[in-house]
Amino acid sequence: MNRFDHMSNEDIQAEITRLTAEISRSGAETSDPVRQAAREAINKALDELNRRAGN
Repeated sequence: MNRFDHMSNEDIQAEITRLTAEISRSGAETSDPVRQAAREAINKALDELNRRAGN
């Protein structure tokens, strides 16, 4: 089970938006591993949306 299993599509999209804003806002203030973790979470969220859409 991944962290997005219990979330609606809208909640997943909101989380993608939040993570993207976090990466943009933090810029150089956030370490690369933190930004990489956020990117990985975004990719997992997109994978889950694609899985639900049958892609």
